Amino acid sequence: MQFLSQLKEEKGIWYSPNTDAISYPKEGNSLCYQLEDNSYWFAHRNTCLSFIINKYATEGVFADVGGGNGFVSAMLQESGHHVVLIEPGQTGCFNAKKRGIEKVACARLEDVDWSKSELKNAGIFDVLEHIEAHEVFLKTIHSALAENGKLFITVPSFQHLWSQEDVKAGHFRRYTKKSLSQVLSRAGFKMTYSSYMFSCLHLPIYVLRTLPTKLGLRRSDFKNDENEHGTEGGFMISMIKRLLKREQNNLMDGKTARFGSSLVVVAVKK
Repeated sequence: MQFLSQLKEEKGIWYSPNTDAISYPKEGNSLCYQLEDNSYWFAHRNTCLSFIINKYATEGVFADVGGGNGFVSAMLQESGHHVVLIEPGQTGCFNAKKRGIEKVACARLEDVDWSKSELKNAGIFDVLEHIEAHEVFLKTIHSALAENGKLFITVPSFQHLWSQEDVKAGHFRRYTKKSLSQVLSRAGFKMTYSSYMFSCLHLPIYVLRTLPTKLGLRRSDFKNDENEHGTEGGFMISMIKRLLKREQNNLMDGKTARFGSSLVVVAVKK
């Protein structure tokens, strides 16, 4: 683990002395950790990402940047990827170690001393929307990646779905294929794959989140999150899971969705 050698190791976590303020709720990783294992949303995202990453990733180190509690890293590690989780929040790093992630750095990407051609893949999964200077952030990833390195991204999609949930989560924006492709191009990447996800949630999110926010009626609390992530199950959650299973099958058949509440992208360093 030469790339972590300049960081201080303590109980299996490598620490950077540098810290920056991040646009993410202080309790965000703790709340997500309570939801992830029983959430249809996180499960569906992981299933889609597993297929896409196994199809497009280059053999070598995979940095899960801003990887939170290690939910995606655990899937990558189980699939045989040489993954290192890069997460600036201590709570997320502790939770990732509980999940058995072998390489966890409590740091920013630029705090890691990547040797030339070492970092073959990077993932930013629902991270970019939290970065105000998103183009600068993407350029930092571009500098760290090896030649023709791959970048895997998920972000919330369509600004017309903006709601109080975005505010609570510390988002600066939502994206479309076009808007994300433009900022990626300016940062030195070429988009090679894109598809919307969670198509069946597009309209419900607009009706149940966006409209109430516009009317000043939306309340955000953890119980809302539990209900919307389907941790208790129920008929509607079963219906959503069936629709998402169809979306998974379409994705694996090479089909892409024209709308949805999230966007998944693969880009290559130019």
